[in-house]
Amino acid sequence: PSDDVAGITVPSFMKCPEGGEECCNGSSANCKLRVDEMMFGLVHNAMSSEEGGFSIGANHNLGLEKALVAGYRGLSLDVCSCNGVLQFCHNICDYGERMPNDVFTNTVQFLNDYPSEVVVLLFEASGDQAEPIVWNDLYAEMDNVDGFADMIYDHTYGDDWPTMGNLVKQNKRIIVFYFNGGSCTDETCPPGFQYFFNYASETQYQSASLDDLQNYEYSCEITRTTQEDALPANFFVVNNFVTPPDLDAAKIANSKDFVSNRLTKCANENNLRPNFVYLDFWSEGVTAQLVQYANQQYAQQLGR
Repeated sequence: PSDDVAGITVPSFMKCPEGGEECCNGSSANCKLRVDEMMFGLVHNAMSSEEGGFSIGANHNLGLEKALVAGYRGLSLDVCSCNGVLQFCHNICDYGERMPNDVFTNTVQFLNDYPSEVVVLLFEASGDQAEPIVWNDLYAEMDNVDGFADMIYDHTYGDDWPTMGNLVKQNKRIIVFYFNGGSCTDETCPPGFQYFFNYASETQYQSASLDDLQNYEYSCEITRTTQEDALPANFFVVNNFVTPPDLDAAKIANSKDFVSNRLTKCANENNLRPNFVYLDFWSEGVTAQLVQYANQQYAQQLGR
């Protein structure tokens, strides 16, 4: 889709069947998959878009709200504290920001409009900040938005992940992870806040070019994962973007053949099925559609 239509209407591959049958993230097949059997398109630095007012080094042309409509169900957001005010910014205050109240209000609006959908929010404490992030402060922002905190799914470490269908039935349709530091008040994290690398293994995230991404030995290597004494990771994260953000590279990286090859190679290198595909410039290419197709295929393969 071109940028003038992307994220305006729900694409056909994300439309629930008419007739009211069970539907999860745009497909009845997804309802039978556990969260850790699903694949999600994960919008990298989702706050950082030209449309959202980030003029320098934006990761996307269009805003995160449109990404949700277009079928992306994972948003990664960098959390900054700028003069004591929590913002979603990209490491540096005053070069573009989205305000949590705005983002959370719009996310709840989306979830209320589409009661079949489950979203994953991945928060990164911004590493270059003088003011440390306290996750309870971010939860307070969530709690200020009517209906948001009630929708957070509170997972217990070590338990099986629920099916998507159960999350939809229980209206626990927001999954929250955090990483890269930050602290919790009195070491008590807010309900539902889970440390991402208790659950996830992630490929190399420092690829400077498409050549780096296609050097699978380098780019598929797991560089962040659970601690040695932890349970095996439930989620495998494949990074599919270049740094700094590059629109021309994203047009190729987000194309059908490139994404398919990359997911297959990284899966084979690590003997893991990808759960998250991290991307820049979400309005380019077909990642959301490939993710939906992969989930439907996997449900079929498992005989669900």
